[in-house]
Amino acid sequence: MGKVEEAIAEFIVGTNPEAIPEDCYRVVRDACFDCVGVMLAGAAEPHGRIIADFVRREGAPGPCTVVGTDIRTAPATAALANGTLAHALDYDDMGGFGHPSAVLFPAALAAAELTGASGRDLVAAYVVGFEVACHLSRGANYVQGERGFHSTAVFGTLGATAAACRLLGLDRRRTVMALGIAASTPSGVLQNFGTHTKPLHAGLAARHGVMAALLARDGFLSSPDALAGPIGWAAAYLGEGRYDVEKMVRDLGKVWLSRERIVIKKYPCCGSNHSALDSLLGLMKDYGFKAEDVEEVEVYGLPGIAHVLLYPEPEYAFQGKFSINYCLASALVDGQVDIGSFNDEKLARPELKEALGKVEVKILPRWDPAYSHHPAETPVVVRLRDGRVLRRSTNRHTMRGSVTDPLTAEELWAKFRANGARSLPETQVEKALRLWWSLPELSDLKAAAASVARV
Repeated sequence: MGKVEEAIAEFIVGTNPEAIPEDCYRVVRDACFDCVGVMLAGAAEPHGRIIADFVRREGAPGPCTVVGTDIRTAPATAALANGTLAHALDYDDMGGFGHPSAVLFPAALAAAELTGASGRDLVAAYVVGFEVACHLSRGANYVQGERGFHSTAVFGTLGATAAACRLLGLDRRRTVMALGIAASTPSGVLQNFGTHTKPLHAGLAARHGVMAALLARDGFLSSPDALAGPIGWAAAYLGEGRYDVEKMVRDLGKVWLSRERIVIKKYPCCGSNHSALDSLLGLMKDYGFKAEDVEEVEVYGLPGIAHVLLYPEPEYAFQGKFSINYCLASALVDGQVDIGSFNDEKLARPELKEALGKVEVKILPRWDPAYSHHPAETPVVVRLRDGRVLRRSTNRHTMRGSVTDPLTAEELWAKFRANGARSLPETQVEKALRLWWSLPELSDLKAAAASVARV
């Protein structure tokens, strides 16, 4: 076995649940809770219904729940559907290596339902999966906008595999085999951002993680050097000279990144919009201006490869999730950005078209000393018709929703209720809220899973 693969397998199999810091359990509980809510919202979307219908037709009956539906199916198929639902609105959390919960939670849920694991077992497996994926990412200089593969899948597939292996109780050798199987499956090209296929990236990563663990459990073989070998996963996906294999595993079990890297979203759109949205909406609240008072909104600091520059003039509103122009224009017109902001009727409004013409995006050139592929801030300047010029900059690593400024329990509950109501009756949403909020205390997941299934 390769040293990297051995080290990761040892961490997955050998980590004592008591060795995981308690604040990791708390942060991940919040992330899983939020993920259940966005899955319920995703189940009501057109592409959510399509993936559910696909699973209904193609998937074998099984013990695992597809959230927001009446479907119970096989573990890998459930992970495919739930991962797609979780990422359907781009309202799921972000941080560490991409969109962690949309991949890790569906994989862990499927494995937990299969094995009868407890809620705390599920949360611990999520933590382990996050740490594996995030440490691999931390040991790499991976710029998804240049390589073209979605980092959520590149790293998340291995994190999902780690979580599934742990819940299935695989030994070290079978865990190494599962990692090797998973190394051949990451996918997701960035050109599909702003379409229904981007959520599918998360679903595929979750499915591949569960599939790899199940195959390895049954004796399926892979290369024991499939991650760090000379023509393995790192060489193929990250690129020569773009990773340090020792750094990838050096701090596993010593530095716990899950307690500091997860950001829960306030807006259902690409996270690269959020800093500028916080700034603009904050200025609107503090100074009381509206769209008709504005001459121009300028946002700068974005690199040319920013995902939110894909659709400066969206053809349909779903593309607006990857258009900083559209998101800022929506905020100007409505004073908020929510799920309804990305309906085609909103895009068709004359006032939205007018607001789009007021948004100016300044690209940061590579020769600028401040250039970053992943800018922490994208400052906003608002020029009002009365001559005032207002400026604000928000750091995306410390903004509301980050671990340094987390959403309150009441805010998380409000988001869950609004999302859940899109698929379930109010009384059922309330029951689901109570159960999933107490996830680490649940002795099994039967009641919790039933609470998010349609009857």
